Amino acid sequence: MEVLENPLLKKELNRINMNILEVSFAILDSAWKMGNVISPFIRVYYVQTGEAYIKYCEKTIKMTGGNIYLIPSNLEFSYWCDSSMRKLYAHINLLGYNNYDLFSSYNECITLADKQKEIDAIIDQWHRGDLLSSISIKTSLYQTVLESLLQENISLGDIEEYSDLVKRTIQIIKNSPHLSLTAQRLAELLFVSPSQLQKKFRQEMKVSLGQYVNEQVMFAAVNLLRSPDTSIKEISDALGFCDQFHFSRRFCEYYGMPPSHYRKSILF
Repeated sequence: MEVLENPLLKKELNRINMNILEVSFAILDSAWKMGNVISPFIRVYYVQTGEAYIKYCEKTIKMTGGNIYLIPSNLEFSYWCDSSMRKLYAHINLLGYNNYDLFSSYNECITLADKQKEIDAIIDQWHRGDLLSSISIKTSLYQTVLESLLQENISLGDIEEYSDLVKRTIQIIKNSPHLSLTAQRLAELLFVSPSQLQKKFRQEMKVSLGQYVNEQVMFAAVNLLRSPDTSIKEISDALGFCDQFHFSRRFCEYYGMPPSHYRKSILF
């Protein structure tokens, strides 16, 4: 008997995890409208009945019942509904070890057509609301992502290997995203020189350490905005901004709208 192992694949299987931020059912009308939205997460729409629209890069997609739509993270788009639509929607992240979404570099909305049976099934599971249904819904989401990758022939690139120093840096930033995590502060925590850390990080991650910290702070801000009980000031303070006005200005630079406006855009 012979047992073969693939250490790199095993590591990647343990690293990649679907982070489900939201799964809800919505009955939409003409009030569902927002322009120039950019999300650091994937949106998946299981459209049961009705119709609505998505527009991006001068392309307009009419969403209709019986189809599944996947909108990649970081794709700027607008949406609206002229009449009505019933859908189950999910906001998810498929994060690699570097904490970037694996769809973040893809710039096309994906349509999986003729999926009425699958849509009705996942909506039925959502209404059941028990533990087995939760497992079934997560399995369906993985299946939707896999079908989208295969249909569009999307390559997620090679399995990335990072040095221990870069891995520890990513973990610190991921666990506690905060503007105080400068190169100097991170170097102190990791017992290396700032120049050594910055050089190593840019070499392996292809972005500067400062840029990466800023991106992770903004990503954390979006997640905190999901809680309606958390004020803009509380989010600003938690992430290390000097005041909420500075936070709002920086947030606008990343997402094209103030955080209070963006909070409304992530409801559906």
